[in-house]
Amino acid sequence: MNTRHVIELSPSGTTFEAGDELLLDAMLASGLPVPFSCRRGACGSCKVVVTQGQYRAKRLEPGAPAPCYPLAANELLLCQSHACADMRLEIPGWSLDTPALAFKAHVSSKRELGPDVIELVLLPDTPLAVRAGQYVKFRLDNGDSRSFSIANLPVDDEGRLVFHIRRVMGGHFSEHILAGLGAGDRLQVEGPFGACTWQEQGDGPVILFATGTGYAGIKPILLAGLAANVEMTLYWGGTHSTDFYDRSFLDQMSRAHPRFCWHPVLSSAGRVQQVALSHGHHWAQAQVYACGNSSMISQVRAQCSEAGLPSHRFVAEAFVPSGQSTPQMLANTRHGIWEKVGPRYSLDGMLAAREKTMRALGAIASQLKVGMTTGAALEMASRQLQAMGASHTWHPTYIRFGDDTVRPPREGIDPLRTLRATDIVVVDLGPVWDGYEGDYGDTFVFGESPLHLACTKALHEVFDETRDAWKRGMTGCELYDFAEGRAVAKGWQLSRNLAGHRIADFPHALFEHKELAELEITPSEMVWVLEIQLCHPTEPVGGFFEDILMLEA
Repeated sequence: MNTRHVIELSPSGTTFEAGDELLLDAMLASGLPVPFSCRRGACGSCKVVVTQGQYRAKRLEPGAPAPCYPLAANELLLCQSHACADMRLEIPGWSLDTPALAFKAHVSSKRELGPDVIELVLLPDTPLAVRAGQYVKFRLDNGDSRSFSIANLPVDDEGRLVFHIRRVMGGHFSEHILAGLGAGDRLQVEGPFGACTWQEQGDGPVILFATGTGYAGIKPILLAGLAANVEMTLYWGGTHSTDFYDRSFLDQMSRAHPRFCWHPVLSSAGRVQQVALSHGHHWAQAQVYACGNSSMISQVRAQCSEAGLPSHRFVAEAFVPSGQSTPQMLANTRHGIWEKVGPRYSLDGMLAAREKTMRALGAIASQLKVGMTTGAALEMASRQLQAMGASHTWHPTYIRFGDDTVRPPREGIDPLRTLRATDIVVVDLGPVWDGYEGDYGDTFVFGESPLHLACTKALHEVFDETRDAWKRGMTGCELYDFAEGRAVAKGWQLSRNLAGHRIADFPHALFEHKELAELEITPSEMVWVLEIQLCHPTEPVGGFFEDILMLEA
């Protein structure tokens, strides 16, 4: 007889039942979004604290490696444990509840801002927590949706949501639905979404770029910056003078805030980034936000980076370039087993998670200090992720200093190892944002060691060359053989312990588990992470870089 035990999760009070199966399998069968990764007891992703009850360890097959993740006396790994009685498990900092994204709102007002721009103001039925720079989706009766930036700070406007909507000739929403909306009419809305959000600033200047109604996504970031009294400059691009429909507000703010100025940039006079670059900003200390058409965003990113802007200080609204990939195209090409995704999967969600993880990695790297121990660095990283809104991490945060950079992420390290003035550092993050996995890692150099600098140069070259090989149609198996050849040609060794993996709406392993290096098909875009770890043939020096496989990155 298979006795069933009741397992309670603290502090949520959620319960599930478990019998002879592993606790992890019982949780997954109950539909709970539990984080896990390796299933071998090596990564610690499914670690929990036992506050009540008894359990037994999983029986190992002959020759199978023993779990190696270090545990305290009151901890267990869900993937390695069976319940022997009713239990209570504590999961600190782990949210089991997927936030409700759908809500209803009614039209509060509607007015013209310019010849072809309408301001629509909605009042949600319940208050909505919004970060400056996010957007929502309006659900249409035909099942389609339209995304619009929230152009205000709802907390300052009695909860109202303000939108700037450009009238598009023949547009289903802007010409037909919007025209018929009046005060009191109700809409079904989803959100908020988006990673182009205000971040706490240092002492450097904030540079804002917008084109057209992309200004709607930039305005709340501007409002947040004005409240913080930081130095800010806005460059707003348009085709006609009437495109600058919020001119009176911006002029008023520039008079009231001496540290803010703005520049309307007509297309006939040049591009917004060209004007900004001519103004002599201190790009190495700057924070840049951009919202608008994809061409502007890619050009601003490239040219500001060339001028010295650190990559993690560029924040833009997530987008997929027109003609490259659409959700429908991706759905038609994904493999039905190895590339299956969940019901909440969306490009917006995936790209937003990627953007935010990249920003988190930059923020964490900027706080690494000479003399800091690995243990202290991990604690700092945990605080940073929590402050930025990560619900939990789907794999533990990995930070490696010096000699530890040649170790696989899941191999134990010395938490007391200190960061030296001349050193190499690996940071690997796996946070979950609003139910979507982010996974991004990179390598940083302290000091000017030629070997360390050569490692990061070869690392990024091998990654870029391997990604280009994927674009030419290589299978997952072929990609890692190709990467190994490129590494050897540059005088380095490729670690095959890290072999790429799935990524999707959390948790991807509910669908299938297969490493990228085992995949005998060409991987689809936006569902696989390419991992590259290089090690020196003789010296304890290694580097690591990973990112989602995507056509435009």
